Amino acid sequence: MVFLCVAAIAAAAVAFLCLDRQTVPVEGETSPAWPRPVGIEEVRSSREESSNRYPVTVLASKEIPLSFRVGGPLSAVSVQPGDAVRRGDVLLEIDRRDFDDVLRMLEAEREMTAVNLDQARLDLKRARSLLAEAVIAQASFDSARSAYDRASAALRGAESRLAGARHSREDCRLRAPFDGVVATRDVDVHQMVSAGQTVLTLLDLSRVDVRVDIPEGEVAERSLTGGEEALVTFHSLPDRVFSVFLKEWSAAPDRATGTYGVTFSLASPPELRLLPGMTGELAWAETKRASVLTVPADAVVADDGGAPTVFVFDPATSTVSRRPIDVGPCGGPDRLVVRGGLVEGERIVTAGAAFVVDGMAVRPLASR
Repeated sequence: MVFLCVAAIAAAAVAFLCLDRQTVPVEGETSPAWPRPVGIEEVRSSREESSNRYPVTVLASKEIPLSFRVGGPLSAVSVQPGDAVRRGDVLLEIDRRDFDDVLRMLEAEREMTAVNLDQARLDLKRARSLLAEAVIAQASFDSARSAYDRASAALRGAESRLAGARHSREDCRLRAPFDGVVATRDVDVHQMVSAGQTVLTLLDLSRVDVRVDIPEGEVAERSLTGGEEALVTFHSLPDRVFSVFLKEWSAAPDRATGTYGVTFSLASPPELRLLPGMTGELAWAETKRASVLTVPADAVVADDGGAPTVFVFDPATSTVSRRPIDVGPCGGPDRLVVRGGLVEGERIVTAGAAFVVDGMAVRPLASR
């Protein structure tokens, strides 16, 4: 009994080795008498679709840091962060006493130069009459005319300095350049501020922007036409869908992520308050990429030189032949783009490609 079991095991081992020898021949050997079962797939072109849903962040359409054009101590602070303001409202004010003093001094200077001009005008008129009567020389007339020109220029200079002083005095009041909301205020009353120093930040929330980062491979397929429509939902308002319109985009990628920033805009709903920093999701119509041929990654095997090849199935003879191909990047999960070597409609070995050789007879397990 033991002898029979040992004999059966030995016979099975011999049969397995013979089967293995038949199913995995080496290059150049005659194919086995019975076809090897393999998976077969027809090569087809496909269009790759880009993802059309992206996370977004809300931004103010305008976020402007404001500063005074003049410096001095703050005498009045009229707003707090979060206050809504109208265009032209006074937000902050600098003590104007020094500016009033300068203004009075320049007003007096202007009056003095006006008096000097009047006197120079009379002198020129008198000199012209005397020159006509040959009472004075030409040089005396030229001197009177030069005095008049200097007095006229002095008046224009005084008026210009006076206008600048009035502007500076008016610049002591910082006014809102547009309707908005005060985001931050960095100074307080009695504090000394300098010209150009940021004192508060004003947001325009009449419209808001939504910012989305698009991967390189997808932004290249977008038309990026101004005004193009997309849809957005906000996490704080999950039941509302808003139309947004393409406003601008970045022509250079972010150095950290390699993505391109695209900004959409929408008018703020009057019954809601959308604030910077809120998040949501953008749905942008899909774009189609150019048709490409793709094959399963496991259908590609290397030849002796390491070049990529596939085994093309000939249904007339039920045999396969090795063919070199030019492969590109990934064309989807577990697939490669084929840039050359195959045409649409050909059939290739997929499952079992690593166990066949050129000229081997095969039997398709399934056609896809």
